[in-house]
Amino acid sequence: MTTDPSDEMPAEVTERLVGQVDPRAILTTAVPRHDAGLVETLLGIPDMASAVADALDELGVGNVLGTSELAPLGAGMRVCGPAVTLRYVAVPGEPAVHRATGAKVLVGDRDLYGVASAGDVAVVDCGEVRTAAVMGELSARWALKAGVAGCIVDGAVRDSASIIGTGLPVWSRSCIPLAARHRVQAVALNDVVNVAGVSVRPGDYVVGDSDGLCIVPFDRFPQVVEMCLRGQEAERHLLTALDHSLDLPDLVRRIRSTTIAD
Repeated sequence: MTTDPSDEMPAEVTERLVGQVDPRAILTTAVPRHDAGLVETLLGIPDMASAVADALDELGVGNVLGTSELAPLGAGMRVCGPAVTLRYVAVPGEPAVHRATGAKVLVGDRDLYGVASAGDVAVVDCGEVRTAAVMGELSARWALKAGVAGCIVDGAVRDSASIIGTGLPVWSRSCIPLAARHRVQAVALNDVVNVAGVSVRPGDYVVGDSDGLCIVPFDRFPQVVEMCLRGQEAERHLLTALDHSLDLPDLVRRIRSTTIAD
């Protein structure tokens, strides 16, 4: 006897799903997450993505994406949280033909938000689909209702002004008014996805601000947070010296005396 994959999901997950995605395509709902306090700590650090990028660079792990690849929709957007993922592929044929035959719309954003927990970051791999939007205002509002902290879309979005108005942080490759209905098909939830050439696994931590995005491997996230705190303390000392020095020679003397004392 074949078991329905939906029977194995926790009830609190199934009641959040609308049935967009075949249950067999939902690889897991057990996404690993660290204590939420680590996220709050990192969100309290100015220039958060730069601090994380420095830590990843020193450790030789993770990945960093600039705004030329994926850019925030609005100024001041910031996000930090574990990834839940969705992968799309292109639907062959003409959308008009699919509509005329009554074909099902095969998007999966609502179920992506359904498998998310509060504070998760929704990461969407659009495959090679770049000319149609997989997210708009309604999707953004659904994400907020689900408690999603932000969305990363390696593809296009639309309704950008309205999305910004919701307050949901969103990064995307581009904006376009055309919707992706009958142009994409959701083939996997919570599988490894590819975003701008970088692999993202469910549970990896996504950190983003105006400078770009960092992908932190799950098991390295606590270490990265600790390194960012140490870096912030060192920077605080330097900023104090900058603020209180009378001129450049005075600044150099202050830095030298601090270095010697340390």
